[in-house]
Amino acid sequence: MHRFISNTLSYPSDAAERNIQGLVVYTFVVEKDGTLSNFNIIHRADPLLDAEALRILQLMPPWRPARHNGEIVRAESYVPMYFRLNKQARRRTPATRRPSETATARAYAKTDPEIIEQNEILTIVDRMPAYVYGEEGLAEFIAHNIRYPKEARQQGVEGRILCSFIVSKDGTISNIEVVEGIHPQLDNEAIRVLGLMPRWTPGENGGEKVNVKCLLPIDFTIDETPIPPMTGGLD
Repeated sequence: MHRFISNTLSYPSDAAERNIQGLVVYTFVVEKDGTLSNFNIIHRADPLLDAEALRILQLMPPWRPARHNGEIVRAESYVPMYFRLNKQARRRTPATRRPSETATARAYAKTDPEIIEQNEILTIVDRMPAYVYGEEGLAEFIAHNIRYPKEARQQGVEGRILCSFIVSKDGTISNIEVVEGIHPQLDNEAIRVLGLMPRWTPGENGGEKVNVKCLLPIDFTIDETPIPPMTGGLD
């Protein structure tokens, strides 16, 4: 899907000239035959970017339809698209993202393919998973645990990283990954911080606890002048 979006995306020239960037998220229904319908935007960026995201979704080939109790059913899903202008950044796909992860980041990512292969993972449910201390508590947890990487700070790199992870039926967090990153060190730090999170309150669908894939943006902001790199010894 990442390759399809990258190959299909045509950044609107007017938006590029005005340096317009941002996250666009549409929900839609995956029909029984795999086609997509009922597009509904839930996060806007700019009319031009919103329209481009919709165009890409409408061009997508059929998906594998959902199943419930052995029956093929209609299901709601969503796809986040982050439009970012960065001439120096290389295109990031699942195939190229993983090698940039450090061993520490891979450990904190808690990647477990069996969870995905052997369990149903939902994206939109009746009651979404929640951090036990609420959204404010989550923001405080992230702010308290983030350690801004020195090299990224020196380079003045800042921005928003979009991450995803699975909240299992028992509230444990796993399969943390960067969906849209800005710098290898910041991407790795985002994974490390999310890997420290305690159990969440699991999501529920139809009155039953379920496995849910969640999205979470993490903002890296430098509140001071970037640190100049060391170029010599002390006098």
